Amino acid sequence: MSSYLFGLCAAVLGNVVIGTGQCLQKYGLNRLQRDWDTKRVLYLEGGAGSLPSGAAAHAGSGYAYGGTSSASSMHASTVDIRARSGSLSSQPTMAQRAGMPGAMSQGMRESGPRARYTSKAWVVGLVLNYAGEMFGNSLALSYLSASVVAPLGIISVIVNMVLAERFLGERITQNQRFGFMVIVAGVGLILLVAPRRSAAEDAVQFVEAVSQSGVLGFFGLVYVIQAALISLIRAGHRSLFLYVLVASLFGSMNVMASKMLTMFVRLKMAFSGIPNPADIAFYGATRAEAAEPVVWFLTLPQIIAALGMGLSIVGQESFRQQALGRYPVMQFQPVFFATFNVVATLASLLLFRELDGWAHAMLFFSVFFAGIGVIVYGSRFLQKARSVVLPSHIRLHKENLEHNKML
Repeated sequence: MSSYLFGLCAAVLGNVVIGTGQCLQKYGLNRLQRDWDTKRVLYLEGGAGSLPSGAAAHAGSGYAYGGTSSASSMHASTVDIRARSGSLSSQPTMAQRAGMPGAMSQGMRESGPRARYTSKAWVVGLVLNYAGEMFGNSLALSYLSASVVAPLGIISVIVNMVLAERFLGERITQNQRFGFMVIVAGVGLILLVAPRRSAAEDAVQFVEAVSQSGVLGFFGLVYVIQAALISLIRAGHRSLFLYVLVASLFGSMNVMASKMLTMFVRLKMAFSGIPNPADIAFYGATRAEAAEPVVWFLTLPQIIAALGMGLSIVGQESFRQQALGRYPVMQFQPVFFATFNVVATLASLLLFRELDGWAHAMLFFSVFFAGIGVIVYGSRFLQKARSVVLPSHIRLHKENLEHNKML
């Protein structure tokens, strides 16, 4: 199998694992929300009279996770409350019969669903996400250009939705199926013209690629741009594109660092004397081998590179979450996907010179941007329009209050 096909398989399998992990995380969050909804129903059936402010604040919190509660069981509970005669408080409550105290503790009232890390399914899903990134996408980057690996990330979205339909009861509409086909067509366009050679196949090529890449200048320029963009956001100039651009620039730094690191690990197995890419970038090809460790076995450039990579990971996730908290997923996801792919691809092609001449460059960029446009168009069909439904436990509380007034 050629290195191109091996890298392609690694990226596809990695994204399948990531999509599976995301589905497991969704399942875990749904379970946590259902448990909380059940406790809320038991508390309201106990005739407490008024909904605590903390519980009211968390009553609908799980619906952001996609969690749902059993409407039929709650409706049955409401009917049971209506049918009772006499004061509800004079009878043992369902919570007491279930072994729970009649009045829920203040901590339970205010905390909402349990923390996500208490769910085994969520933790396993998180592990699968990181495993897919490390052994899938990162490994693929050592063989392929980011212009191939980054667009294939849409596979994880498709796998997540297919598994959610099969195991979580979510429904895939005809529009979404059409979106799947459009996205596959867009990814196929990009793969037709993407570079098929690795940036380095041996130690000499690797040292030359890193030393001539100008990666230090790239990272420095990105940090300067990031500082300016973050200052704008802190000054109140908030927009979807600003959040997306900051997250995408941090993401491109992660991609470049992962590409160099995985190439180094792969080639280190065959060429034991190859220097670390951080040392090559800082000291140059000739002086890198003489770099002395300052902490354990780590040299100063390696420590700086590790801190920079950690900062980029935290920064990307932080601004992604901020954007998702301010804008609907339907608006955020297509813009982020397109921007991240463009930034990561440009960085990879420019730093590692992966295109074969101007003719290939013109052909690639023409088809690449057309493919990104097709993928973004198709991704819009993957978003579901969810109807807003009043949570059933809020309706139950209303019925409970009306019943108490009648008594």
